[in-house]
Amino acid sequence: MRKYLYGFKLYFLNSFNYRFNTLVNLLFGNVRLIIMVFFWVAIYGGDAQKTLNGFTLAGMITYLIIMDVFSSIIFGLRSSGQVYSGMIKSGSLGPALLKPQSLNISVYFRNLSEGITGMIPQFIVVACAMPFVARFLVWDVDLARMALIPLFLAVGSVSAHLLCSILGYMAFWLEEANAVLWSFMVLLNMLTGFFLPLDFFPKWSIAVLQMLPFASWGYIQTKIYIGLYPLGEQAALLAVQLAWVGALLLANKLIWQKGTRKFSSVGG
Repeated sequence: MRKYLYGFKLYFLNSFNYRFNTLVNLLFGNVRLIIMVFFWVAIYGGDAQKTLNGFTLAGMITYLIIMDVFSSIIFGLRSSGQVYSGMIKSGSLGPALLKPQSLNISVYFRNLSEGITGMIPQFIVVACAMPFVARFLVWDVDLARMALIPLFLAVGSVSAHLLCSILGYMAFWLEEANAVLWSFMVLLNMLTGFFLPLDFFPKWSIAVLQMLPFASWGYIQTKIYIGLYPLGEQAALLAVQLAWVGALLLANKLIWQKGTRKFSSVGG
């Protein structure tokens, strides 16, 4: 495990070598969030007492901000599909398989470092804006309730890596897997609650959607913070998400074994 943590450290520090990219993310990374906040303020008509699908205006603004921070961590893990697709098509997968380490774990820690560094610009902007927006947010912080958030983030990061890796394995069989991969990513953005809380989907679908692995990519953690999940429901959701990780681990292993059997390294 030490070598993977060391690799994580190197990737993390390497991200800060590209200072211009960091500056651009700092300046423009929150444009979408600002637009969404103004959009929902307009939807609520500025009425702090109005409730839509269980969300007050303060709850919705808090949801958008916290979801943006949490999903930034997961976002780096979702690039695992592009990593595998690129390695398969370029032929660089062959040399990578010869290294004395698990490629799957190595890719996970590499993308986790990117997710954390990608979160930093969002966190800095949110922290700077906090004195001006604090009175518009929900501050119902309960330590017992908050304790499960890091665990859900860890589980969500693993499931995002595994699922997106499986999508990347399509490159074993498809000449151009990236188009299909990006199509899936657009769909997943909707199912994670990134653009719209899942509570605004048809009522019959909400119970199903929050049981899917995508819900742990930011949605569940954000609703826990706001206080919209009782402790018992959190435990049930955690059990479901852990079961998804187990199923994805098995599927990942089977598809990887089948794909590598037909892989031939012909690239550079």
